[in-house]
Amino acid sequence: MEIRHHTGKWKKIYVPGILFLLAIFRLCDASEEQNNSNSTGSCLENEYWHNGFCCDMCPPGFKLTKACSGHGQRSTCEKCSPGLFLDSINYTPNCFSCRKPCENAFKEREIQNCTHIQNRICGCHNEYYQFVVEENTKHCLPCRKCGSGEVETRPCGGQMNTLCNCKFNHYRVAKGICALCTNCTSKCSEMCPNNVVMTTPSSTHLPGSPLEKTFILVGMYALIALMCIICLYNGAKHWRKKKPTLYSQSSVSCDSEKQMEKSETHTCIQIKEDESKLLAVLPETMLPDCIPKEIKIHEFIYFVLDIVPVNRFKELVRRLNVSEQDIDRAERDNRAFADAQYQMLMVWFESGTRVGKSILPHRLLQECLERLHDMNLSACAESIQEKYV
Repeated sequence: MEIRHHTGKWKKIYVPGILFLLAIFRLCDASEEQNNSNSTGSCLENEYWHNGFCCDMCPPGFKLTKACSGHGQRSTCEKCSPGLFLDSINYTPNCFSCRKPCENAFKEREIQNCTHIQNRICGCHNEYYQFVVEENTKHCLPCRKCGSGEVETRPCGGQMNTLCNCKFNHYRVAKGICALCTNCTSKCSEMCPNNVVMTTPSSTHLPGSPLEKTFILVGMYALIALMCIICLYNGAKHWRKKKPTLYSQSSVSCDSEKQMEKSETHTCIQIKEDESKLLAVLPETMLPDCIPKEIKIHEFIYFVLDIVPVNRFKELVRRLNVSEQDIDRAERDNRAFADAQYQMLMVWFESGTRVGKSILPHRLLQECLERLHDMNLSACAESIQEKYV
């Protein structure tokens, strides 16, 4: 009874106090939510929060010189000076500077003039395209002209140079030059019959006419098949001679095994000697041409600069493990961005090779192709592969 009496007394004293504290906490939370709502959600789109009330923003072309002094009061705005602009509603105290006038009248033209509400925009004349160095640095460069045997597949305009490919029934022999196909080769498949499969340049080269090559290949395959048959026949012959002994005795003597191995070894050695004599008679030109194509690094770099988009170039050199320090140094050392690009690729080349300074190793070529595929620039990788692989 005494325990129940104390429990009832505790409820009468503490429960009202706890409920009172919870009510106070709820009021504080509601007040804070109201303040946050007033500071963020009560202002209109053309207003901003300032010192506990909403002030109106300045219209485009005007900057804020003095904020409003109270609710319902107007802010003081001032029109941007000539050569400055603001293209949206704002409450900034400063206007932005317009871009400098377009440089070369023969290359550049003004698309949009500078006013207090808009920036100046420069474009390129016909037969020029815009070369983007960075966001605020752009130059107009002459469009590329397609060379001999080439046809235009993408016109020049905007920020893209002319793209040229070889005409039908032509193959590329140098930069800007495609020659007419006259023979059936891997690059001139149009000249080949439908049932002929052309080999790549790295395939085996045999002298003489196609009929002579066929006879030589058939002879080599027949010789290999004959050697295999002879080895199998000799092995089966010795096995048949040894078979009765295996059934009559419980085990095979070591001398018999050695004699059989000796006989088989002698037969195979004789066959290999016959094969080496036959191969010695064949001309040296039948051996496969394993010498890789030499790629001059300077020609390769200029080709990469020509096909890789300018706005993706830094991403490419970063993927090729060129450090940010080397990229910054190249941009500081060269005013022309193309020269800076060249220096970045030379850093990649020199860090990845220990051979001569003018030949690109095959592994670096493969690395460049893999990075271009990773960047979804497969068309650029295919152009490099078509020219150098």
